Amino acid sequence: MKDFDHINNKKIIILTGDNNFYGQTRKPWVSMNVMAIKERLSHYSYEVNIYNIQDVFNKKITLENEIILYSFSQKPNVRQYIIDVLTFLNKNNTIIPSLDLLYCHENKGYQKIYKEMCGLTGLKAWYFSSLKEIDNYNIPYPIILKTITGSNGKGVFLIQNRRDLEKRLKKLSKIEFLKSFDLFRRHYFRKKTFPEYPNHNDYEDYLQYKEYITKNENFILQEFVPGLTYDYRILALEGKYFAMKRHTREGDFRASGTKIFDFTFNPEDALLNCAEKVYNHLDSPFLSMDIVFNGHEYFLIEFQASHFGVSAILKSKGYYTRIKNEWRFVKEKLNVEYEIADALDRYILKHKI
Repeated sequence: MKDFDHINNKKIIILTGDNNFYGQTRKPWVSMNVMAIKERLSHYSYEVNIYNIQDVFNKKITLENEIILYSFSQKPNVRQYIIDVLTFLNKNNTIIPSLDLLYCHENKGYQKIYKEMCGLTGLKAWYFSSLKEIDNYNIPYPIILKTITGSNGKGVFLIQNRRDLEKRLKKLSKIEFLKSFDLFRRHYFRKKTFPEYPNHNDYEDYLQYKEYITKNENFILQEFVPGLTYDYRILALEGKYFAMKRHTREGDFRASGTKIFDFTFNPEDALLNCAEKVYNHLDSPFLSMDIVFNGHEYFLIEFQASHFGVSAILKSKGYYTRIKNEWRFVKEKLNVEYEIADALDRYILKHKI
């Protein structure tokens, strides 16, 4: 493990979940060793304080002008809680990863918006909240449908035509059981007049109410690349790039979730160049990228800056880095917690935070 011979007196706050949770290692519910991250940062002369994220807000611990490294969660209620608290803390502190990257996590819709804002172009994609919105767009079928949340291939479907899309979105939409009875009542038995609303029509009201109570899924439609049998997962940790190839199963277009990994392939420079370009645009000490090749060019599909799988670090024999403008492979077995701390340190020094 390379050592860094600098002295830095800055403070770092690590915000964790319950029981010092900082995700993730083996699975989304398995934490890294936060004390190991702290010890490594202390080695570089940082003063590190660890707080539970709930305590910061509810016990009114004052944090101002701090560098804050925060944990994330895949649980929807905890995820929203973290977003709420970090949005507040971002006003007077430097949060890492950035607030935009926090919003991108488990939100493929915001990812699309943020990628375009950062100047990252790629496969064509559209972001919608209902089927009726697509009528004014020329959607090229077949196409990939993605719900905005979900990992390991969940919520990802190959859509052949408009009818197929309608059927799939209908399955993703639902009306709560009790509200369906109320809807039935309004449709067949409700007779109402409102003197103050003389234009009221029961049937129109029923249709509007039905649309109102229907729970729809926001979704992405993304250009389909035919014939893919694998994609790439690249983890970037401020100058270090860990690569793995993810293979599809026979008869399935999805590589995510198959667990069929290859850590021994030799990535092309063009793949690493693509990952480096994305990393520099998105500005985070840590970034997990899913990248595909269409036979001519590499494209970013999805990314995460927090709470990503770390198999590429643990199972690879080393990492790729630029040395004198050339990509070199460095063979080394690494410790995940140390790599997170080291990447954060290099990032802080590079950006003079």
